[in-house]
Amino acid sequence: MGSSNMTHRESAQGLVEYGLIIALVAVLAIAGLIIFGPAVSSLLSNVSGSV
Repeated sequence: MGSSNMTHRESAQGLVEYGLIIALVAVLAIAGLIIFGPAVSSLLSNVSGSV
């Protein structure tokens, strides 16, 4: 019975690790959008203006 409890604990730990990785990726994506947002916006407006 102890081994099934340990497996459940390892599974929960894996889910927590995946959650932390997803949160880190989301934070990096938001930071990238904040930093590079104006540059991408001006680039797209230049491209649409030349078409």
